[in-house]
Amino acid sequence: MTTPPDMTITDALDRADAALLARRLDARTCPPDLLGRMVRHPAARIRHLGLTLLAERADTPDAGGGGEGEGGAEARAGAGHLALVARLLPDSPGTSPEESLLLADLHARLGARRPRHRLPDWRAAALPARVRIAWLRAELLGDPTVLRTEPAGELLYRAVRESEAAEAHRPDRLVAELVDTGDPVLGTEALRLARDGLHAGL
Repeated sequence: MTTPPDMTITDALDRADAALLARRLDARTCPPDLLGRMVRHPAARIRHLGLTLLAERADTPDAGGGGEGEGGAEARAGAGHLALVARLLPDSPGTSPEESLLLADLHARLGARRPRHRLPDWRAAALPARVRIAWLRAELLGDPTVLRTEPAGELLYRAVRESEAAEAHRPDRLVAELVDTGDPVLGTEALRLARDGLHAGL
């Protein structure tokens, strides 16, 4: 596969030809400026493809670390890689439920790996319940202190039930904040997450 932003790809972007772009682009090597144009493209199908490629990019180790073989170098390369993905994300929670779900999942992954990762203002958007649950889950995984102000209810319960200890930035803090709510449902989930964390060696 080839990834340079040649005339074929530029033309495909102009025509919103998602099929051609999907054939030509590789998430691992697609230029950042091209990904940025795709996730902000006026055509929904191009934005969806761009976000899908960005999600693959988020899961791909940065090759920039080369053969140094040092943990510190790998950590620095990984941090730079995540910063790049975060920089390319749009500032909005998406314009459709499907797009918003993709964005929520990306933010959840970044929030678990980047301290103080900021989310778009999803609470102000008119989103379906399943999408709000996904955004609340992303918020909890990155910053469990949100539990101090989030009202108990089915939205919160489902967001916690759909969370895993390995996905959280600080699993221990997430468990502690759940226990501190005093809510029996959240207390049960805290026990589940604590057990999962122990089994995973977190």
